[in-house]
Amino acid sequence: MLKPIDIQNKEFEKKLKGYDCDAVDDFLDIVIQDYEALCKENIALKDKIKLLTEAVDRYKEIEDTMHRSLDVARQSAQDIKNNANMEAQAIINRAKLDATRLARQIDEEHIKKHQEMLKIKQEADTYKLRIKTVCENLIKTLDEM
Repeated sequence: MLKPIDIQNKEFEKKLKGYDCDAVDDFLDIVIQDYEALCKENIALKDKIKLLTEAVDRYKEIEDTMHRSLDVARQSAQDIKNNANMEAQAIINRAKLDATRLARQIDEEHIKKHQEMLKIKQEADTYKLRIKTVCENLIKTLDEM
């Protein structure tokens, strides 16, 4: 790439019917100034592009980190949900077992109480029968007197 100093140091041969040297020098001075400005602007723009590229790279790293964090959070949430479901199922299973055991105990107590009631009823019937027999015997004895 041509540098402003190259333009400034350029020497041209002088010929008989050539251009006006002062006009050429004045024009070259303007070209040099514009070319220097363009070179400085080009360097500044390259620096700015470099800074912006670095910033974009940092933001991409942040974005990647955020995506990884989001994935970890999703996985954690799914794990928590799965654990909660398993724990809930375990609680339900324990409750069903407890309910079955309680129902069995209640049934056993009911059967036991029913058997006790039948035994008491049978004893009462036996007692009534004995009393009735005793009473009938007393009535017979009274009638015989």
